[in-house]
Amino acid sequence: MATDGIDVSQYQGTIDWEKVKPHIDFVIIRCGYGQDIVSQDDAMFKRNADECTRLGIPFGVYLYSYASNEKEAISEAKHVLRLVKDYKMEYPVYYDLEDPKVGRLSNDQIARNAKAFADELEANNYYVGMYANLFWWRTKLTDPLFNDYTKWIASYNDVLNYDGNYDMWQYSSTGFVEGINGYVDLDFGYKDFPRIIRQLGLNNLTKDDETTPGGNYKVGDHVTFDHVYISSDSTMPLIPYMNHGTITRIQEGARNPYLIGDGLGWVNDQSITGSRSYLSNPNYTGDSIVDALVQIGVDASFENRKRLASLNGIDNYQGSARQNYEMLNLLRLGRLKN
Repeated sequence: MATDGIDVSQYQGTIDWEKVKPHIDFVIIRCGYGQDIVSQDDAMFKRNADECTRLGIPFGVYLYSYASNEKEAISEAKHVLRLVKDYKMEYPVYYDLEDPKVGRLSNDQIARNAKAFADELEANNYYVGMYANLFWWRTKLTDPLFNDYTKWIASYNDVLNYDGNYDMWQYSSTGFVEGINGYVDLDFGYKDFPRIIRQLGLNNLTKDDETTPGGNYKVGDHVTFDHVYISSDSTMPLIPYMNHGTITRIQEGARNPYLIGDGLGWVNDQSITGSRSYLSNPNYTGDSIVDALVQIGVDASFENRKRLASLNGIDNYQGSARQNYEMLNLLRLGRLKN
């Protein structure tokens, strides 16, 4: 499952978050830089965090590091703690490691700083991640301890060629999103952070805080699930051959009210693990967008293909070979917006 996000700071100016909201699934907000000094707070952090809270936009934060030793790294962690204590955050607190001053440190010292920062935040019940560009991940963040944290990698290419595990990819620094004047960083997320963080009771969240799934699904939603049922009233869970699909029918009042695809199975709120913002069919080897969509249980009608084309920047969709090829390529890459 890939979700669509951005990361912002004071350099994006005053953001119209009501216009931004329909275009993203999450945002990572810079809270500040360096040690715990008020003048080093991000000037727009409070407004950005308040607006995301008001509008229900899931968010996390990052702090740009200048630390040269563990003492300074702990001060940077306290800087974060001071700013986020009143916010419920569904995404991690990231340590931004990219400054040239930090890059001149030994790899061992960078690792010790990162651990000091993370230890301070984890002691206060926050979910910590590490951010750096691909070059740094390959050459500087080489200590095995970095595998203990979720990774956010910056690489402005069509494919992220990184051999290790990662959960977020910053794939562009020149994106445009309605509601933001100028460029903004664009990100793909690959982990269901809201569910995980809530279940762990971190980032000022609890298991009782509202989240999806919660009975708010509708026909046409593309969801992920860990098991299905053979009928709408069955109590016997089955392992599906595919763990995602589109809701094609809703039977109100049923134990398992949502039918997936053309009979893949029935699911309920407990078996649904999330919704997909992107459609994916990497194993399809044919050349028909219709067949590729049908194979994953998605409506392949002309009207739905026209909707998908519009969402993905393919204007004036007529079903031409070129337009279908563009959509099929996005589908294979797992980037077809739904």
